[in-house]
Amino acid sequence: MAGPGFWGLPAGPILLLLLPQALPEGPLVFVAVVFRHGDRAPLASYPTDPHKEAITVLWPRGLGQLTGEGVRQQLELGRFLRNRYEAFLSPEYRREEVYVRSTDFDRTLESAQANLAGLFPEAAPGRPEAAWRPIPVHTVPVTEDKLLRFPTRSCPRYHELLREATEAVEYQTALEGWTDFLTHLENYTGLSLVGEPLRRAWKVLDTLMCQQAHGLPLPSWASPNVLRTLAQISALDIGAHVGPPRAAEKAQLTGGILLEAILANFSRVQRLGLPLKMVMYSAHDSTLLALQGALGLYDGHTPPYAACLGFEFRRHLGDPDEDAGNVTISLFYRNDSSGLPLPLNLPGCPGSCPLGRFRQLTAPARPPAHGVPCHGSREPATPAGDGHGRWVGSVGGPESHDSHSRVLPAATVVPLLAGAVAVLAGLSMGLGLLAWRPGCLRAWGGPV
Repeated sequence: MAGPGFWGLPAGPILLLLLPQALPEGPLVFVAVVFRHGDRAPLASYPTDPHKEAITVLWPRGLGQLTGEGVRQQLELGRFLRNRYEAFLSPEYRREEVYVRSTDFDRTLESAQANLAGLFPEAAPGRPEAAWRPIPVHTVPVTEDKLLRFPTRSCPRYHELLREATEAVEYQTALEGWTDFLTHLENYTGLSLVGEPLRRAWKVLDTLMCQQAHGLPLPSWASPNVLRTLAQISALDIGAHVGPPRAAEKAQLTGGILLEAILANFSRVQRLGLPLKMVMYSAHDSTLLALQGALGLYDGHTPPYAACLGFEFRRHLGDPDEDAGNVTISLFYRNDSSGLPLPLNLPGCPGSCPLGRFRQLTAPARPPAHGVPCHGSREPATPAGDGHGRWVGSVGGPESHDSHSRVLPAATVVPLLAGAVAVLAGLSMGLGLLAWRPGCLRAWGGPV
């Protein structure tokens, strides 16, 4: 299923957007990578699951936990990043150069640690005790994470947009075509699909695929055709979440938040002359899917374990002026450890894209200046900053937006107070440059 481009226009599969494997000219100045955790145990079982009585034996670390294979995948991804950025990063971890952020799940935290063990030799397993060095991974509670886990459940407006997608003729026609299939699936699994048929069907697919990947026999009804149909159902459900109608507005509430943070991180680092070189995000398939949707690059496929989407910023002509076209951004997608990463084109900007053009093309998918109201169309707006979570896109406050984009409005518009805030902000920036510390962007109020 081809995914949406910008403003809901159809875009071809990612494979149609590939370029020859070659890094753009110009020195690398900043990198952001977003990757899915490694292989994990199933998230759940189902009533007739033939393996449910052996869960503690098959998955000794528990459902949803990272497996040994997942650790290996992340080690390999870290080694790939080391090879790619050998000349860019210091050979050993330096806290001022690399910042790592993860969602607050065991599997993503462990994936980040395994990745770092591949990226930096001193964090690798088997090192002598005196030479081994752990590397910090930062996180926030799931309920507070607006960067990598999006507030869709608590956002009435997002549910309105999703309802519009699921009530569309194309969606309903596809769903009706699967009526008999879903009835049989209920009978096979003993699982009620009432309410969220496609979401629950995806959970069945996830369980089956995890079991198959670990060499477990599947029940007789789980034929290749059944698995293929479940994958099609999953793609339809994902498309409703990240695709048309109103794909850009959905992105503002989901993947556009992370995209805005990546751009803000780069601009702050360059504007303030900070030594940060790389920000790494350890997250989920849903994070990557939402980010692909915001970029107009969703192709109907779920990112595999340890899939990695990279943003590489380069400067040309030695001029730091981003808007003059002297800074470019290129994208790559690594979804198969056996092959080279895939260079990607942002729709509307082939090749290495001037950053100003990149900002222009992605602006509709990124949160506007005042944040995005989560209240529904029939619900009165709640003022920004009231603590009720009705606005998203701020990534924790005004600091999430760079000088080329936007900042959230102050709680008051009294000119005197606004001036005082500006003076204090300038003073804080000056002091911050004199007292650099590894949590640089966070210390500056940056999004990281």
